[in-house]
Amino acid sequence: MSIHRLPALAGLLLAVIPAPAQVPSATDLLAKAQIALAQNREREKHWNWTTVETQTVLNGAGHEQQRLPDVTVESVIRQDGRRCTAVLSWGDGVTPYKLNEDADARCSGQDPVEPPLRIEELLKNPKVTLANRSTIAIHHDKSRVHDAQPEVRCTASVEGTIRLDPATFFPMRVEGKLVDSGCEGNTWAELHYGEESLKGPIARALFKGTTFRMEFALQPDKYGNAANSYWISTIQFWSAPFSHAGGIVCFNRRFALTPVMKSGFVVKEMRTNAQEFGAESLTRFDTVPK
Repeated sequence: MSIHRLPALAGLLLAVIPAPAQVPSATDLLAKAQIALAQNREREKHWNWTTVETQTVLNGAGHEQQRLPDVTVESVIRQDGRRCTAVLSWGDGVTPYKLNEDADARCSGQDPVEPPLRIEELLKNPKVTLANRSTIAIHHDKSRVHDAQPEVRCTASVEGTIRLDPATFFPMRVEGKLVDSGCEGNTWAELHYGEESLKGPIARALFKGTTFRMEFALQPDKYGNAANSYWISTIQFWSAPFSHAGGIVCFNRRFALTPVMKSGFVVKEMRTNAQEFGAESLTRFDTVPK
């Protein structure tokens, strides 16, 4: 009897077992992540934040050579609505540049061009694979390392992963390494703390061999409105190699390396706290005289 019933039982089991869920491709996930990132940018207007940044210079053997003063910075809003980063305090007690003036004055002289290594650019990378259901692997693309667009050749130099939040597809953890030279380049900087002006451009610390990790955390809206909750990078770690450097410029302040180092690493850690605008928050407004 059991032999005759087995086919019927097998048919019953087949009927109740659900079909396997279709696994999205890496490009599908990237598209969803781009939408989530754009939606998050719209919520930025409800939030402000402060970041404490530490930088340590290591010699070629990995031993600490010099510790730069910690710096605390805040996100402020210019009169045209754009955000910039202004210094709130230096760990060695130096008075921040134009601390009591408006955002435009405090942010004057900053590099107007964003660095080419940005999450929104990584999400456009066509050379990707699926590491698992919520993690995308970014691959080095030699064919684009010399592209005319700096953000394209920078992205092409990255080997890394992007882990997405399973519920919202927001890129909640991004880490990788620059395995090529596409992110390298020069920028300019004014010095605001009494130093002699720089005589030429300076190199961005995005050399081949740089490693990075960015971790994001969702900041819930304190009034319970999920539409205003905001993802922000709460922790970042960077380790950037350098060679033949005599100094480091950080937020328009130059720190001499003593002695001048033939090779080494700059290790940077950034920790951010977010505050939501509202009745309980302290907000600075730039007033216009009547």
